[in-house]
Amino acid sequence: MQKLYLSRRNIAILLEKLDSVRDGEASASTIIKNEVAHPVYPQTMRRIAVTAVEAQDRYWNEVSQRLHLSRPTLVSLLEQLNKQAESAVDIDGVLVLALPDEQYYVDQSQADYAPAGDLGSAFIRSRGRQR
Repeated sequence: MQKLYLSRRNIAILLEKLDSVRDGEASASTIIKNEVAHPVYPQTMRRIAVTAVEAQDRYWNEVSQRLHLSRPTLVSLLEQLNKQAESAVDIDGVLVLALPDEQYYVDQSQADYAPAGDLGSAFIRSRGRQR
């Protein structure tokens, strides 16, 4: 089974994008999760596009992997995080796990990794350091 880790911030961003679209604003409701060597929570897919949708959850295991997460699923993941309960949902063979930001965004400077996360995060390892 494939594993995808989303932080509270990832989920909140997806819900905000859905709200923007609902309010008539132009907004892309997708975040790209690249394979990043997270020291504790490495996802198992090289790259996946996670899109917030009002319709049902769906996973496309194609050349360009895509996962559609519905508003109810995103809200449920956030509610479970708020209760400090295990947050996970299985969508067509992808186990989506939600983690609190303070658990997911660890200080990785010692591990020499850029932060894992949404498009706003730097997906560049070593942050310009020369080896």
